[in-house]
Amino acid sequence: MVEEMNCGCIRVQSSTNEWMDCIFLVAAEEKEKALKVLEKAWDDFWEQGEGWCYGNFLEARLIEAGIAYDSYYADTES
Repeated sequence: MVEEMNCGCIRVQSSTNEWMDCIFLVAAEEKEKALKVLEKAWDDFWEQGEGWCYGNFLEARLIEAGIAYDSYYADTES
């Protein structure tokens, strides 16, 4: 699931894999574009992402789209 949060924050998480949970911070003016890119990348990951870490796959798509971001990943150990 890809969901918009506050202030340029976009959360990407899986309902079946709790370790797949991350936040992308993007500039407010890039948020709509980033949402679309991440939604498509998340869908594509399940068919094209074999051999990729899900985060690397999503980050590569943002880079290809020219979107600057910071990413943060959940730590299920804490």
